[in-house]
Amino acid sequence: MESNNSNSSKVYNVIILDKSGSMSSIARQAVDGVNETLGSIRASREKRPEQEQFVSLVAFCGCELKRLIDRQPIENVKNIAYNDYRPCCMTPLYDAIGTTITALHELIADDTRAVASVTIITDGYENASREFGRREIKSLIERYSREGWLFAYIGADHDVRAVASALSIDNVMEFEKSEEGVHHMWNKFNQSRDRWGSAMYDFMQTPMSDEERCASMREVNRDFFIDEE
Repeated sequence: MESNNSNSSKVYNVIILDKSGSMSSIARQAVDGVNETLGSIRASREKRPEQEQFVSLVAFCGCELKRLIDRQPIENVKNIAYNDYRPCCMTPLYDAIGTTITALHELIADDTRAVASVTIITDGYENASREFGRREIKSLIERYSREGWLFAYIGADHDVRAVASALSIDNVMEFEKSEEGVHHMWNKFNQSRDRWGSAMYDFMQTPMSDEERCASMREVNRDFFIDEE
């Protein structure tokens, strides 16, 4: 299904998912939501064949940074199982973000057809990172945002907007840790992601310089989440 058209584009969908112990109460809903998102990305690939879709899913806790899906074409990605996601221990949020985005940047920095969407989902504050600090993460996010990367922060049970602001992330969504709240969160995220992907596709089809395209991407990125009806 891969296109050789020079106007084709690559979307790298990255989800950095907290699996600290406090996520246990919504573990099943988290897995269901991830799988719904994978289905949504598959649908996007079918709808826009010239837009290749890649997926990374990183689940993190104090024990491990678990790469459940590592920069794979959506055609090669299977749904995850409940046993793949077992919350425990602490929240090394900065390490999870820093490790994931620097590795992806190394891969796609020179690829003018590639765009990145990074979504962070957590229900608590950073409390266990050893490799990265807040200022370093903020600097990386600001740098990659200038290159057209999208960052979104989705959170519960903490001051979500304050944490996002401290990391220079403009796109923020809060959710309730209930079955209905988590379902609403994933639904809104998937609608937003598909709308954003459509805009990225249009940019790649429109003749413009790399600088113009990057500026257009930054403009769309500032308004990622759909408005509530």
